[in-house]
Amino acid sequence: SLLLSTGAVALSLAAAWGLSGSPALAQRRRGPAEVPVAELMAPGPLPELSVGSAAAPITVVEYASLSCPHCAHFHTTVFPKLKEKYVDSGKVRFVFREFPLNDEATAAAMLARCAGDGKTLPMTGGLFDKQDEWMAGDMRAGLYKIAQQAGFTKDDIRRSSQQLGL
Repeated sequence: SLLLSTGAVALSLAAAWGLSGSPALAQRRRGPAEVPVAELMAPGPLPELSVGSAAAPITVVEYASLSCPHCAHFHTTVFPKLKEKYVDSGKVRFVFREFPLNDEATAAAMLARCAGDGKTLPMTGGLFDKQDEWMAGDMRAGLYKIAQQAGFTKDDIRRSSQQLGL
């Protein structure tokens, strides 16, 4: 039995050793293939959300999820300084693109987009600022509270929800 167990362990180690040199496993360790910059910079199907001059020499494109605590930290602590120093001075154009990681982030992004007319980015900032509140407990109630603070009525939310099939 000990000999059989030792043989199974040796066989497992040999198989692992052999697989570690395989091209497929090596590719997985390196991660996905590099995406061309032009493809990353291309606008998506939704209107672009950006701040700063279109003529700025540098464009920063952020892909963020409204439910991600790291993204919220960036927007509440780092972004204001970046905006003040680089965006407001005309050196950088900052583009925000939604990259929802879950249903909560998708709902929040849709709510922010429904604000429209230049209100989407400020609402996105508010959603990042209050992420701990609307992500805790009843997400619908939390988002509804933020929507009301942004001027949405119950009818606005009901109509938007119906249009989006929610």
